[in-house]
Amino acid sequence: MTDRENFPNAPLRLVSFDLQFPIRRRLATRAVWDAFEEAFADDLQLVEAFAKEADETDIPKTAEQPVIRRTTLNRDTAVTVRYGSLTVETTEYDSFSTFRKRIDAAVNALAAVSATSVVRRVGLRFINEIRVPERGETIRDWEPYINPSLLRFVEDHPTDLDTSWFHGELGFHAQRGNGHTYLAYGPLLRSALETDGVLQLPKVDGPCFLLDIDTFVSARATKIGDLTTQELLGIVDELHEFAESVFSWGITEKLRDDVLRIAHEHKSELTEFQEAILASAKEGDEIVRY
Repeated sequence: MTDRENFPNAPLRLVSFDLQFPIRRRLATRAVWDAFEEAFADDLQLVEAFAKEADETDIPKTAEQPVIRRTTLNRDTAVTVRYGSLTVETTEYDSFSTFRKRIDAAVNALAAVSATSVVRRVGLRFINEIRVPERGETIRDWEPYINPSLLRFVEDHPTDLDTSWFHGELGFHAQRGNGHTYLAYGPLLRSALETDGVLQLPKVDGPCFLLDIDTFVSARATKIGDLTTQELLGIVDELHEFAESVFSWGITEKLRDDVLRIAHEHKSELTEFQEAILASAKEGDEIVRY
Protein backbone atom coordinates (compact mmCIF):
# COMPACT_ATOMS: atom_id res chain seq x y z
CA MET A 1 0.00 0.00 0.00
CA THR A 2 1.43 3.35 -1.04
CA ASP A 3 0.30 6.94 -0.93
CA ARG A 4 0.57 8.74 -4.23
CA GLU A 5 1.15 12.48 -4.45
CA ASN A 6 -1.11 14.37 -2.06
CA PHE A 7 -2.10 17.54 -3.87
CA PRO A 8 -2.54 20.61 -1.63
CA ASN A 9 -5.46 21.67 -3.84
CA ALA A 10 -7.04 18.27 -4.44
CA PRO A 11 -10.43 18.17 -6.22
CA LEU A 12 -11.94 15.40 -4.10
CA ARG A 13 -15.44 16.14 -2.81
CA LEU A 14 -16.47 12.73 -1.46
CA VAL A 15 -14.61 9.48 -0.77
CA SER A 16 -16.38 6.32 0.37
CA PHE A 17 -15.70 2.68 1.20
CA ASP A 18 -18.47 0.12 0.88
CA LEU A 19 -18.55 -3.45 2.22
CA GLN A 20 -21.69 -5.46 1.46
CA PHE A 21 -22.74 -8.77 3.02
CA PRO A 22 -25.92 -10.83 3.64
CA ILE A 23 -28.38 -9.35 6.17
CA ARG A 24 -27.30 -10.01 9.76
CA ARG A 25 -29.91 -9.58 12.48
CA ARG A 26 -27.39 -9.79 15.33
CA LEU A 27 -25.79 -6.51 14.24
CA ALA A 28 -28.48 -4.79 16.32
CA THR A 29 -26.87 -5.84 19.60
CA ARG A 30 -24.97 -4.15 22.38
CA ALA A 31 -21.80 -6.03 21.36
CA VAL A 32 -21.72 -4.18 18.04
CA TRP A 33 -22.27 -0.79 19.66
CA ASP A 34 -19.51 -1.52 22.20
CA ALA A 35 -17.08 -2.63 19.48
CA PHE A 36 -17.56 0.57 17.49
CA GLU A 37 -17.44 2.65 20.69
CA GLU A 38 -14.03 1.17 21.46
CA ALA A 39 -12.80 1.75 17.90
CA PHE A 40 -14.09 5.31 17.37
CA ALA A 41 -14.84 6.94 20.74
CA ASP A 42 -12.19 9.61 20.24
CA ASP A 43 -12.35 9.98 16.46
CA LEU A 44 -16.09 9.85 15.70
CA GLN A 45 -17.86 11.27 18.73
CA LEU A 46 -21.40 11.78 17.44
CA VAL A 47 -23.48 8.60 17.72
CA GLU A 48 -26.83 7.66 16.22
CA ALA A 49 -28.40 4.31 17.13
CA PHE A 50 -31.32 3.23 14.96
CA ALA A 51 -32.18 -0.15 16.51
CA LYS A 52 -32.86 -1.33 20.04
CA GLU A 53 -31.41 -4.63 21.17
CA ALA A 54 -34.47 -5.44 23.28
CA ASP A 55 -36.90 -4.97 20.38
CA GLU A 56 -37.08 -8.49 18.98
CA THR A 57 -39.88 -7.48 16.62
CA ASP A 58 -37.56 -5.06 14.83
CA ILE A 59 -36.55 -7.53 12.13
CA PRO A 60 -34.65 -5.87 9.26
CA LYS A 61 -36.71 -5.48 6.12
CA THR A 62 -33.84 -4.41 3.86
CA ALA A 63 -30.06 -4.56 3.87
CA GLU A 64 -29.99 -0.75 3.66
CA GLN A 65 -31.59 -0.21 7.08
CA PRO A 66 -29.04 1.51 9.37
CA VAL A 67 -28.17 0.04 12.76
CA ILE A 68 -25.63 2.51 14.13
CA ARG A 69 -23.71 5.48 12.79
CA ARG A 70 -20.74 7.38 14.21
CA THR A 71 -19.62 10.74 12.81
CA THR A 72 -17.23 13.54 13.57
CA LEU A 73 -18.77 16.49 15.38
CA ASN A 74 -18.83 18.64 12.25
CA ARG A 75 -20.22 15.80 10.14
CA ASP A 76 -17.42 15.51 7.61
CA THR A 77 -16.69 11.82 8.25
CA ALA A 78 -19.03 8.92 9.03
CA VAL A 79 -18.96 5.19 9.68
CA THR A 80 -22.32 3.48 9.25
CA VAL A 81 -23.30 -0.10 10.05
CA ARG A 82 -26.37 -1.36 8.22
CA TYR A 83 -27.95 -4.79 8.36
CA GLY A 84 -26.27 -5.60 5.04
CA SER A 85 -23.31 -3.26 4.73
CA LEU A 86 -20.56 -1.22 6.33
CA THR A 87 -19.64 2.19 4.92
CA VAL A 88 -16.88 4.66 5.68
CA GLU A 89 -17.17 8.06 3.97
CA THR A 90 -15.68 11.51 4.20
CA THR A 91 -15.95 14.95 2.62
CA GLU A 92 -12.60 16.02 4.14
CA TYR A 93 -10.16 13.55 2.59
CA ASP A 94 -6.62 13.90 3.92
CA SER A 95 -4.75 10.92 2.50
CA PHE A 96 -5.38 7.30 1.64
CA SER A 97 -3.34 6.12 4.62
CA THR A 98 -5.61 8.08 6.99
CA PHE A 99 -8.76 6.85 5.25
CA ARG A 100 -7.45 3.27 5.25
CA LYS A 101 -6.88 3.39 9.02
CA ARG A 102 -10.58 4.16 9.50
CA ILE A 103 -11.52 1.31 7.17
CA ASP A 104 -9.21 -1.00 9.12
CA ALA A 105 -10.74 0.04 12.46
CA ALA A 106 -14.31 -0.35 11.17
CA VAL A 107 -13.69 -3.75 9.59
CA ASN A 108 -11.97 -5.05 12.72
CA ALA A 109 -14.82 -3.77 14.92
CA LEU A 110 -17.32 -5.55 12.70
CA ALA A 111 -15.24 -8.74 12.59
CA ALA A 112 -15.10 -8.84 16.38
CA VAL A 113 -18.84 -9.47 16.62
CA SER A 114 -19.81 -10.71 13.18
CA ALA A 115 -21.51 -14.07 12.76
CA THR A 116 -20.16 -14.60 9.25
CA SER A 117 -17.39 -13.29 7.03
CA VAL A 118 -19.23 -13.76 3.74
CA VAL A 119 -18.70 -10.70 1.55
CA ARG A 120 -20.74 -9.74 -1.50
CA ARG A 121 -18.98 -6.56 -2.58
CA VAL A 122 -15.97 -4.42 -1.68
CA GLY A 123 -15.80 -0.97 -3.24
CA LEU A 124 -14.18 2.46 -3.17
CA ARG A 125 -15.57 5.62 -4.72
CA PHE A 126 -13.76 8.90 -5.38
CA ILE A 127 -15.86 11.84 -6.59
CA ASN A 128 -13.66 14.62 -8.00
CA GLU A 129 -14.92 18.04 -9.08
CA ILE A 130 -12.06 19.78 -10.84
CA ARG A 131 -12.19 23.58 -10.76
CA VAL A 132 -9.88 25.99 -12.57
CA PRO A 133 -10.13 29.71 -11.71
CA GLU A 134 -11.97 31.69 -14.39
CA ARG A 135 -12.34 28.60 -16.57
CA GLY A 136 -15.09 26.08 -17.25
CA GLU A 137 -17.83 28.18 -18.87
CA THR A 138 -17.24 26.34 -22.19
CA ILE A 139 -16.10 22.81 -22.94
CA ARG A 140 -13.00 24.10 -24.72
CA ASP A 141 -11.87 25.66 -21.45
CA TRP A 142 -11.08 22.15 -20.24
CA GLU A 143 -8.83 21.16 -23.15
CA PRO A 144 -5.52 22.06 -21.41
CA TYR A 145 -6.48 20.21 -18.22
CA ILE A 146 -8.38 17.04 -19.15
CA ASN A 147 -7.19 14.01 -21.14
CA PRO A 148 -8.16 14.64 -24.80
CA SER A 149 -9.71 11.15 -24.92
CA LEU A 150 -12.45 12.42 -22.59
CA LEU A 151 -13.10 15.52 -24.74
CA ARG A 152 -13.42 13.94 -28.16
CA PHE A 153 -16.95 15.33 -28.55
CA VAL A 154 -15.52 18.85 -28.77
CA GLU A 155 -14.09 18.34 -32.26
CA ASP A 156 -16.59 15.78 -33.56
CA HIS A 157 -19.96 17.51 -33.81
CA PRO A 158 -22.72 18.06 -36.42
CA THR A 159 -22.42 20.77 -39.06
CA ASP A 160 -23.33 24.27 -37.85
CA LEU A 161 -23.50 23.08 -34.24
CA ASP A 162 -21.06 23.20 -31.33
CA THR A 163 -21.05 20.77 -28.44
CA SER A 164 -22.24 22.60 -25.34
CA TRP A 165 -22.61 19.72 -22.87
CA PHE A 166 -21.98 16.00 -22.57
CA HIS A 167 -21.92 13.26 -19.97
CA GLY A 168 -19.74 10.20 -20.53
CA GLU A 169 -19.22 6.82 -18.89
CA LEU A 170 -16.39 4.33 -19.23
CA GLY A 171 -15.89 0.87 -17.78
CA PHE A 172 -12.49 -0.71 -17.11
CA HIS A 173 -11.60 -4.27 -16.17
CA ALA A 174 -8.43 -5.23 -14.33
CA GLN A 175 -5.88 -7.01 -16.52
CA ARG A 176 -5.29 -9.40 -13.63
CA GLY A 177 -8.04 -10.44 -11.26
CA ASN A 178 -11.65 -9.33 -11.33
CA GLY A 179 -11.64 -5.71 -10.30
CA HIS A 180 -13.99 -3.35 -12.12
CA THR A 181 -13.73 0.43 -12.35
CA TYR A 182 -16.40 2.77 -13.72
CA LEU A 183 -15.76 6.39 -14.61
CA ALA A 184 -18.53 8.98 -15.03
CA TYR A 185 -17.25 12.26 -16.41
CA GLY A 186 -18.21 15.55 -18.00
CA PRO A 187 -18.36 19.33 -17.53
CA LEU A 188 -20.85 20.80 -15.08
CA LEU A 189 -21.93 24.41 -14.59
CA ARG A 190 -22.21 23.76 -10.86
CA SER A 191 -21.77 20.94 -8.39
CA ALA A 192 -24.32 18.16 -8.75
CA LEU A 193 -23.19 16.33 -5.62
CA GLU A 194 -25.76 15.81 -2.90
CA THR A 195 -25.28 13.69 0.19
CA ASP A 196 -28.03 11.75 1.96
CA GLY A 197 -28.14 14.30 4.77
CA VAL A 198 -25.54 12.52 6.88
CA LEU A 199 -22.41 14.33 5.74
CA GLN A 200 -22.01 18.06 5.37
CA LEU A 201 -20.35 19.30 2.18
CA PRO A 202 -18.08 22.35 2.11
CA LYS A 203 -19.71 25.15 0.12
CA VAL A 204 -18.21 25.58 -3.35
CA ASP A 205 -19.52 27.37 -6.42
CA GLY A 206 -18.79 27.61 -10.11
CA PRO A 207 -18.20 25.32 -13.07
CA CYS A 208 -16.32 22.06 -12.63
CA PHE A 209 -15.30 18.92 -14.50
CA LEU A 210 -16.56 15.70 -12.93
CA LEU A 211 -14.40 12.60 -12.56
CA ASP A 212 -16.52 10.13 -10.56
CA ILE A 213 -14.52 6.93 -10.07
CA ASP A 214 -16.24 3.82 -8.70
CA THR A 215 -13.99 0.75 -8.34
CA PHE A 216 -15.09 -2.56 -6.84
CA VAL A 217 -14.94 -6.35 -6.65
CA SER A 218 -18.17 -8.31 -6.30
CA ALA A 219 -18.87 -11.89 -5.28
CA ARG A 220 -20.49 -12.52 -8.65
CA ALA A 221 -17.19 -11.63 -10.31
CA THR A 222 -14.78 -13.48 -8.05
CA LYS A 223 -14.81 -15.81 -5.07
CA ILE A 224 -14.17 -13.34 -2.27
CA GLY A 225 -16.75 -15.00 -0.03
CA ASP A 226 -14.71 -15.69 3.11
CA LEU A 227 -12.03 -13.10 3.81
CA THR A 228 -9.72 -12.27 6.65
CA THR A 229 -9.40 -8.61 7.57
CA GLN A 230 -5.93 -8.42 6.01
CA GLU A 231 -7.13 -10.04 2.79
CA LEU A 232 -9.97 -7.53 2.59
CA LEU A 233 -7.58 -4.62 3.15
CA GLY A 234 -5.40 -6.05 0.40
CA ILE A 235 -8.37 -5.75 -1.95
CA VAL A 236 -8.94 -2.17 -0.78
CA ASP A 237 -5.31 -1.34 -1.59
CA GLU A 238 -5.68 -2.80 -5.06
CA LEU A 239 -8.90 -0.87 -5.69
CA HIS A 240 -7.16 2.32 -4.59
CA GLU A 241 -4.44 1.66 -7.18
CA PHE A 242 -7.12 1.31 -9.88
CA ALA A 243 -8.76 4.59 -8.84
CA GLU A 244 -5.42 6.40 -8.79
CA SER A 245 -4.62 5.04 -12.24
CA VAL A 246 -7.88 6.32 -13.72
CA PHE A 247 -7.52 9.75 -12.12
CA SER A 248 -3.90 10.13 -13.27
CA TRP A 249 -4.91 9.12 -16.80
CA GLY A 250 -7.85 11.54 -16.84
CA ILE A 251 -5.91 14.75 -16.13
CA THR A 252 -2.93 16.58 -17.65
CA GLU A 253 0.35 17.76 -16.21
CA LYS A 254 -0.81 21.34 -16.72
CA LEU A 255 -3.69 20.77 -14.31
CA ARG A 256 -1.24 19.34 -11.78
CA ASP A 257 1.13 22.29 -12.08
CA ASP A 258 -1.36 25.14 -12.47
CA VAL A 259 -4.02 24.02 -10.01
CA LEU A 260 -3.56 20.86 -7.95
CA ARG A 261 -0.05 21.61 -6.69
CA ILE A 262 -0.84 25.21 -5.78
CA ALA A 263 -1.30 25.48 -2.04
CA HIS A 264 -4.05 27.81 -0.94
CA GLU A 265 -5.67 28.72 2.33
CA HIS A 266 -8.74 26.55 2.62
CA LYS A 267 -11.26 26.87 5.37
CA SER A 268 -14.55 25.11 4.83
CA GLU A 269 -17.56 27.16 5.75
CA LEU A 270 -19.58 25.49 8.44
CA THR A 271 -23.25 25.04 7.85
CA GLU A 272 -25.75 26.13 10.50
CA PHE A 273 -26.18 22.47 11.43
CA GLN A 274 -22.44 21.97 11.96
CA GLU A 275 -22.19 25.13 14.05
CA ALA A 276 -25.09 23.97 16.22
CA ILE A 277 -23.50 20.54 16.76
CA LEU A 278 -20.13 22.05 17.71
CA ALA A 279 -21.74 24.55 20.05
CA SER A 280 -23.74 21.79 21.71
CA ALA A 281 -20.62 19.68 22.24
CA LYS A 282 -18.72 22.59 23.77
CA GLU A 283 -21.54 23.15 26.23
CA GLY A 284 -21.37 19.50 27.27
CA ASP A 285 -24.77 18.52 25.90
CA GLU A 286 -25.56 14.90 25.16
CA ILE A 287 -24.49 13.98 21.63
CA VAL A 288 -25.85 10.45 21.49
CA ARG A 289 -29.18 10.15 19.70
CA TYR A 290 -31.51 7.14 19.88
